[in-house]
Amino acid sequence: MSAIENLSDHTLQINAWIGLCQLDRTFPDALRNLGYTVDIIDPNFVHEGDSVNPDLILTSRAYNHSIIIDCKSYFIKEEQNEKYESIHHSPEVLLTRGIVSAADATEDFDAEFAYSSFEDLTENPHLPENDFAVVHYDEDANQYIARTLEDYEFNLTALQNEFPIFTDTRRLPTGYYPFDVGTGDDDYRQFTISILQSTVHVALKQDVFDADDLLEDAHPLWVDLDTNLKNELRAHTETILTEYQRQGLDEHIEKVQTGSKDEWKVVSKSLQALQRKVDGFVDDVQEKLEQTSLADFE
Repeated sequence: MSAIENLSDHTLQINAWIGLCQLDRTFPDALRNLGYTVDIIDPNFVHEGDSVNPDLILTSRAYNHSIIIDCKSYFIKEEQNEKYESIHHSPEVLLTRGIVSAADATEDFDAEFAYSSFEDLTENPHLPENDFAVVHYDEDANQYIARTLEDYEFNLTALQNEFPIFTDTRRLPTGYYPFDVGTGDDDYRQFTISILQSTVHVALKQDVFDADDLLEDAHPLWVDLDTNLKNELRAHTETILTEYQRQGLDEHIEKVQTGSKDEWKVVSKSLQALQRKVDGFVDDVQEKLEQTSLADFE
């Protein structure tokens, strides 16, 4: 079983954006060179009565500037345009609400919004008539090229000057954001695989562990995830562990109650047998995950 199987296009885009902020010999670091880092992933907040939920926010302290990013397939909803435009014209709300933490709370702070897609959105009828940026992750025979569409460039000159970004590879990074939930079967499957593997890793190092221990092991950017997303992932992790026991893994780990949260105790250090059983559980657990809600964890 490979560490990373297929990921949804949505999750691949998130990895690509994060990769542009990292020092990586196999992928360009164009945004890192401008000081951009991952500020928060999957923030969910209310602004002017509307729920706003972009995929991630990248922030450069050097430019005191944030990019609010929504990764799309081909479909764009007009109500999303309206929500993001409101944020676009009042970026200070990101600071006052504590959503952006890597910028200075000064008058020169600015933020702009970007859609991205593997599809060419040029002819999309719902592209907004405003100053949003739109980035196309275009694939040719040799590489991915991140291009801004004509009339949909970034306002920050230094940022726009980095585009187009030639990746020199057709392999996008996958390890920065190795799984998501609720975005497709591929992501549910990868999430299940990652948690099962982290159970083996963590159980070899400590006798008692909880859902957070597994998620910290499985997700390199766990600390940067929004609180709501963390709670959702915890709920799904509990589902996986419960399904472990239901299918007879109590010979390896058992559930113990400590205070207000559930923990798991290693019963047998012979975890090679557990690893061999992992493949057989993936399909069964995936169906359970799709039925899991936050109410199961609260």
